[in-house]
Amino acid sequence: MGIIVQKFGGTSLRNINLNSDFLKHIKNELKKGNKLVVVVSAMGRYGDPYATDTLIKQLENINAKINPKKKDLIMSVGEIISAAIVSHLLEVEGIPSEALTGFQAGILTDDTFTSSRIIGVNSTKILKNLNKDKVVVVAGFQGATEDLEITTLGRGGSDTTAVALGGSLRADRVDIFTDVPGVAFTDPRIVPNVRFIKKLSYDETYRLANEGAKVIHPKAVLLGKKHNVPIRILSTFTDDDGTLITKEESMLKILGIVLNKIDDDKSRVSLLFNVAYRDEVVNKFYEYILDEISVIDTEYLSDKIIVTVENDSLAGFVQRLYNNFIN
Repeated sequence: MGIIVQKFGGTSLRNINLNSDFLKHIKNELKKGNKLVVVVSAMGRYGDPYATDTLIKQLENINAKINPKKKDLIMSVGEIISAAIVSHLLEVEGIPSEALTGFQAGILTDDTFTSSRIIGVNSTKILKNLNKDKVVVVAGFQGATEDLEITTLGRGGSDTTAVALGGSLRADRVDIFTDVPGVAFTDPRIVPNVRFIKKLSYDETYRLANEGAKVIHPKAVLLGKKHNVPIRILSTFTDDDGTLITKEESMLKILGIVLNKIDDDKSRVSLLFNVAYRDEVVNKFYEYILDEISVIDTEYLSDKIIVTVENDSLAGFVQRLYNNFIN
């Protein structure tokens, strides 16, 4: 029996009810005898009533120039609402639960409003509730300064909250639940039948995240490495095992193909590889792109190849890369 931290994002929490998919994951861990901390994001996406962007719009409708401290205050509301509702839902299901804001959960940050950095975690209150056999539901994405000013952690902040708590609690694992079943070799919207990676190291995952892969935030990966806490990325909506991230290198030849839109006309495609295979990958790539007229520019680096391509040719180019280097 140990401590597991589960994080559920906005799409996992849309339309919360007694049949919500995230409930089965919570119940499964409790059946195993684990103590559970659940970190929640704001419900839904832009346009949903309590989504973060929807809340910010309330300020922007008055004036687009917003004091960062006030912006943090309203941005923290969505996660607090989620924590209260999820905790209430658990108790209706007969599962004792306690809802905490980031501040109540002991997350101390600096005062860089809208993009604060966690400088410490006092997990005493969480442990007290875990020892009472309660599921602790924590509002992600937020903390407070030493002066008790509410802060938010920037993009991917709920991931960061979950891993920081996992490290502080010496959790057995942190599970990041998303709407995809793990880390894919490339964007599933471009390559529909893409393969998902079973295992990655912190360093490999950081390379992917830092390049622009959006499954987990780079700051969360670095925290995982610092605390040596295993992280698993998996889907709320399936029973797949997902991608496990630990200190152990995967030794994959190709880590992934990462896409970043530059403007309406062109995008950047990065082919990330293990440096031990650089010559093999570069030689194969050089031969492969000779007839690729959509390529605008190519840059060969020690651990990746960066290609600028026209957006009209992007899907076909990425599919050919995937077929030749991964599939």
